[in-house]
Amino acid sequence: MAERKRSGKTAEKKDREFMKVESFKITRAHEFDNGNVSFDMLINGVQLYRLTVVSVKDSDRQFIGFPSYQINGKWYNYCFLALSEEDSDKIIDEVYNNLDD
Repeated sequence: MAERKRSGKTAEKKDREFMKVESFKITRAHEFDNGNVSFDMLINGVQLYRLTVVSVKDSDRQFIGFPSYQINGKWYNYCFLALSEEDSDKIIDEVYNNLDD
């Protein structure tokens, strides 16, 4: 089973406005054989699909990866939510609590 890593205490951008998370529910969470974790989530009444837990190389930091596509070597998100580190940690903890057996 995948191990939950704590996000590093990175400096959050002071000018960024974060979405207020009223409620969220993990509707699907799956760990692949290579250790990658994918999940779907209902957040503030909006269903999001194909989110991932991204582990930063050579670090204990993790963050939520949003569905994306690549053009000419550059990645673009289909959608994005500016979540505080605290909310991201809560969501990632819940993902690991809901992994398929």
